[in-house]
Amino acid sequence: MPTMKRTNVVKLAVDRNTHGKLRELAVITAKCWNEVNWLRMQQFKEGERVDFARTEREVYEKYKHVLKVNAQQVARKNAEDWRSFFSLIREKEEGKLPKWFKPRPPGYWKDEDGNYRLIILIRNDRYVVDETNQVIHLKDFKLALRFKGRLRWRGRQGRLEIHYDEARRAWYAHIPVELGNTVKAKGNLRASVDLGIVNLATVYVEDGSWYLFKGGGVLSRYEYYSKRISSIQKVLARHGQGSGRRLKLLYDKRRRFLKHALNSMVRRIMNILIEKGVGEVIVGYPKEILRNHGNKLTVNFWNYNYIIRRFREIGEELGIRIATVNEANTSKTCSLCGETHESGRIHRGLFKCPRTGKVINADLNAAINILSLHSPKSLASARDRGNGLKTQPVVYRWTSGAGWLKATSNEAMRMKAANHKPMNHPEKTHTLQGGKEVRLMDL
Repeated sequence: MPTMKRTNVVKLAVDRNTHGKLRELAVITAKCWNEVNWLRMQQFKEGERVDFARTEREVYEKYKHVLKVNAQQVARKNAEDWRSFFSLIREKEEGKLPKWFKPRPPGYWKDEDGNYRLIILIRNDRYVVDETNQVIHLKDFKLALRFKGRLRWRGRQGRLEIHYDEARRAWYAHIPVELGNTVKAKGNLRASVDLGIVNLATVYVEDGSWYLFKGGGVLSRYEYYSKRISSIQKVLARHGQGSGRRLKLLYDKRRRFLKHALNSMVRRIMNILIEKGVGEVIVGYPKEILRNHGNKLTVNFWNYNYIIRRFREIGEELGIRIATVNEANTSKTCSLCGETHESGRIHRGLFKCPRTGKVINADLNAAINILSLHSPKSLASARDRGNGLKTQPVVYRWTSGAGWLKATSNEAMRMKAANHKPMNHPEKTHTLQGGKEVRLMDL
């Protein structure tokens, strides 16, 4: 039976005495990690084979009186990081990774100021989760940790990780589970997704329907947090300080908000597609955009790796296959005639085909090309379905109180105006690095 791995994250409700015990365990765990990591680092630097078994036994004998059998979990988690590092080195040598990417060995759980990274690792059979009473029992340390919230996923539990968030001054338990998954999508339609900034996602289904998720509301909120962060940074700089708890909290709020908005968007997209009978989704990935065309929006605001991972995870839950393709040149290629037009993109986020004179939404044009990259035959059949490219999109906008809500679309009017009226009036635009223009009205 196919399986999938998920993690329940719950906040722990601990008193001062329990907090002290957890902190003491976390510091010892960090020392155990640092020691086994140092032993393996010396072997690696001297060109020797990293002996995972011997180094694990060495630190286990030293820390077993405090961490019990969980000392093995520290060494084994460290070994997992080392094996991942060696795997990246092999991929680098085989030319599978970008030239600029440099694999780095696992780091130490201690920063330059001497502060330990507070994490406790518990073997999967050394803790019990009492969901009814909302308590996690740590067998080896005789601790009963109360938690808030409910568990979303239930299955065979894995290694427990307890993390301390310095900014929020709270402990969180990460409970991984492995559960069976036999869900399969019933439909056989394909859909494609073009990721962007003005339109966070443009979704095209080969029956002719398409959807726009506007990025203005999300970007506006993101910039609000960024301005507050900048203001606090200036205050700290005047006092000779580099960081503070208030600054860390703002960074955390901005990160959480963005992840929530993007995750909600992916969930909404996938629910729409499963209802339409879509069995496969192709997501366009801008390869090496952070390295070659990076700016504050693509580097900080839009986390492509996270959003694609969420597409895959939710697709796994719903039984929808997820594929990714390099979206290079999809914005220049005309989906109407199949030729490449360097000047095809015109004002108002539209793409005009010089050959046919027709105008479509530029992001829709890219989404159709993304679909054709993965399945060239589906492009011709898509034009014969439904109302084709004349169909008006369903537009969603972000609202702080209610999330993604449907909005009235004006795409049809914009296309009609572009087809019948020359657009030579000036518009206020902002040019991103890479040459893409963002009309300020769209934001």
